[in-house]
Amino acid sequence: MRIITPFAPGGATDIFTRLVAQRLQVTLKQGVVVDNRAGAGGLLGTDIAAKAEPDGYTLLFTTNSTTTIGPNLYRKVPYDPLTDLAPINKIINVVGLLVAHQRIKANNVAELIVLMKSHGTLLSFASSGTGAIGHLAGELFQAKTGLTLTHIPYKGGGPSITGLIGGEADLSFAQFPTVIQHVKTGRIKLLAVTSSNRTKLLPDTPTVAEGGVVGYGADAWQGLFAPAKVSRAVIGRLNAEITAMLETKEFNDALNAQGAEAALLAPEQFREYLRSDFAQWKKLIDQNRIRLD
Repeated sequence: MRIITPFAPGGATDIFTRLVAQRLQVTLKQGVVVDNRAGAGGLLGTDIAAKAEPDGYTLLFTTNSTTTIGPNLYRKVPYDPLTDLAPINKIINVVGLLVAHQRIKANNVAELIVLMKSHGTLLSFASSGTGAIGHLAGELFQAKTGLTLTHIPYKGGGPSITGLIGGEADLSFAQFPTVIQHVKTGRIKLLAVTSSNRTKLLPDTPTVAEGGVVGYGADAWQGLFAPAKVSRAVIGRLNAEITAMLETKEFNDALNAQGAEAALLAPEQFREYLRSDFAQWKKLIDQNRIRLD
């Protein structure tokens, strides 16, 4: 069995793919190989997996960047994520955080909104690049609040946070692993969790929605798929193995160490979630005319 991941070795998705592969190798009692097929923002590897033989021996471990975001950002995508892939299980949520430079006189989202509305303060936000989840999270915040932020794209998550710390930007909708050490040392200020739900990694930190932005939720997730025509028996067996995996302390501890949490969604639930997530990002991307060639 091979699990294609459409990103380069060493990144977060590669790490999570290998955690899943190692566990499946034990429970299925067969070899499981991780096949990194990076390129075209993850679209290349996702397309290879979508067009693979649907025999259950080729799977795809990917993110919403290639399934519900990328297909709306790029003008030409060689697959349809809603029809060419069979969802097996969502598996992982990567925790997102709204952080601010220390000069911002707000300690939570409610205070941030008051600051921007009452003083007419125009703030900027840093992201890892145009079309990245951090960029879209900022666009969603503007859409839900009616406020305006200036987007400053960087080439990667690390450089964007360096820019924030250096005062080049005011805010960032960032991922937990990229910013948590800077929050702990006080170099930047934590305002909220950008995910739909609170995280046990920061149980006392409210979500953006709890801060008054009704309906806000910018989830960065990762999950397991198969080619669309794979049998229901294969999907059922793999889902059962993944479900058992997500209930183990060992696997959860490994996820938490990488700033992520288990996100169990069975195949049909995952399919419905996929459609909903796709629709949310399509609406936002179309309204803001965000496109990548």
